[in-house]
Amino acid sequence: MLFIPLAVASHYYPMVPLAWALRTAGHEVCVAAQPGVADAVVRSGMPVCTVGASFDLFAGLGRAQEVMREETGRSLAGFGEMSAIPEDVRRRYVAARNAAHTGAAVAMADELIAFARSWRPDVIVCDVVALVGPLVAEVLGVPLVYQAWGPQLPAMVRFPGHGAPVDSWPAELRALYERFGATPRAVGGVLTVDPCPPSLHVHELPNQLVTRFVPYNGSTVVPDWLRTPPERPRVGVSWSVSNFAHLSGQKPPLAVVVEALEGLGADVVVTAAAQDRAALGPVPPGVRVEEGLPLNLVAATCSVAVNHAGAGTMLTVAAAGVPQVMLPQEPGQLRNAETVAAVGAGTLIRGPQTDPVRIRAAVQALLAERHWAEAARKLRDENAAQTTPAEAARVIAELVAARE
Repeated sequence: MLFIPLAVASHYYPMVPLAWALRTAGHEVCVAAQPGVADAVVRSGMPVCTVGASFDLFAGLGRAQEVMREETGRSLAGFGEMSAIPEDVRRRYVAARNAAHTGAAVAMADELIAFARSWRPDVIVCDVVALVGPLVAEVLGVPLVYQAWGPQLPAMVRFPGHGAPVDSWPAELRALYERFGATPRAVGGVLTVDPCPPSLHVHELPNQLVTRFVPYNGSTVVPDWLRTPPERPRVGVSWSVSNFAHLSGQKPPLAVVVEALEGLGADVVVTAAAQDRAALGPVPPGVRVEEGLPLNLVAATCSVAVNHAGAGTMLTVAAAGVPQVMLPQEPGQLRNAETVAAVGAGTLIRGPQTDPVRIRAAVQALLAERHWAEAARKLRDENAAQTTPAEAARVIAELVAARE
């Protein structure tokens, strides 16, 4: 089973439970990925073959955000809904994002297909937006399984491999298929493994198999302070290194959140990447900042979580049964936050530079009013009732057996 994630750890993490399930069932698993995610793969216990080092997907997606800033002076969070963006700007933004994903596919293709031909996988399992995955499956003539990572927007039907007409694909992507003599298909996957509770679904994916979301956020040695329950209500704060939302000269959103929670009387724990920690500077007393601490370890001990509503973060907190205050920074995150708010398991605050007074008031409400926690526990139980990654592994194995 050959897994192909995006070059972002937060997109690889949702794949790990399925990869473990397949390996535990006796199948051979390998991951082919760009170098940026290789360390995360190794730390998850899986072997990795690195390909496509010449292209930085992360930087390419960042350039798409710059299109927005340069032309409007606003970030995506400033618009919220994609429909609010001027049509010509929206078109250029989407084209820039598609160019980034296409660039990653082009950079990975030669090395990845050479490796795949040698390793000879029976199945390709790839991220729903990893454009190189369907190409590899087509060249090798093996089934393609998509791995989702959270609620997918209806606009996914306009993305290559999920319903978009082939003649609407980027020219560079169509040329890549032609170079390898492969046939591009409007719908590429025979199965989509979707680890998202049904009540949070925005758009059903083709050949969808809904599974339980099993949190994996990396590995670590559990610190001593996390081994005992907190003496005060704990508020967990997390953010995403994949956000490019705040404009230069503005305070980073994570710093606004920390400011909002000062003096709240809660035990505040911030899980942050190194660059976020540096941007925070000194923090108030009672705020603990931890670099590289897996979110799922902290979430299970929290009374309230504050985050950006990224899919992996939102689902990790939901699986722990914790209500959330969400500050979405782009349209996909906004839709994630709206789904959680709709089931009563959290509240969202719109805007790129959110007023710390509003954040503080929202956290206080979730700490004081029982219905938030009750709805969060209901969402947790719904997730736990879904089929397991082990069952998904069995379905994938049956796909292989049916072709033999």
